[in-house]
Amino acid sequence: MKALLTLCFMCAFFWADAQEITGTVKNHEKADMDLVLMLFGMDYPISIGSVDKKGQFTANLENINLDNIPEENMSMSMGPLYFNFYFNCNNAEAFGENAEKLAARQDFVRMTKSGDWAGTVFLVSDEGLRPWIEDSGYNNAIKGSFYEVMYVAEDLKVNMTCNSSVYVSDDEEVETEYSFDIELKKGFNWVEYTIEEVYETDPNIRASFPSKVSVSNVKDPSKILWVGTYY
Repeated sequence: MKALLTLCFMCAFFWADAQEITGTVKNHEKADMDLVLMLFGMDYPISIGSVDKKGQFTANLENINLDNIPEENMSMSMGPLYFNFYFNCNNAEAFGENAEKLAARQDFVRMTKSGDWAGTVFLVSDEGLRPWIEDSGYNNAIKGSFYEVMYVAEDLKVNMTCNSSVYVSDDEEVETEYSFDIELKKGFNWVEYTIEEVYETDPNIRASFPSKVSVSNVKDPSKILWVGTYY
């Protein structure tokens, strides 16, 4: 029986061609809603799936049609790849020939009801990460993973490690390490940020922050908690 329950839990998530994920939105209100991205502006939401009254959802980043997005909006929303990850290297040259390739980052998945923005879904491996994601200046980071969506204009791979730094006081900064091993296909991609180490600070000065992070494709979608908040 235990093995059967484990199998059923694993089947609650499905990852097809690294693009489609199904599961349950936690804390979902009893209403059907659309799952959308708004990285090219709130006036041009991009549907990636839906969630039903019970919180069951399907989200798919494959074959999304962008024909209705004005070229001006896309141009304004996109920028160099090196600047579009959540964590940035001190030196853009660390990305080599990929540094200036065009990309756009989407932090959260939005939920709309009858066209109105009704809620947000945070994608995390541990709900304890959510306060830090919402306000990293006052809330401590913890080890774990969080997930975002990135759009790229062409296929590319990033495999390297770089350093950056974070100021913990006026006269002290701490070196951080970011390791990238990710393959991005033209279009939309799931991105996983894994916080491996956290630098503990004096809470009277600033919150603790990630000091060692790996960036990759999603390794195991069954570990993603889809946590909803509503307006």
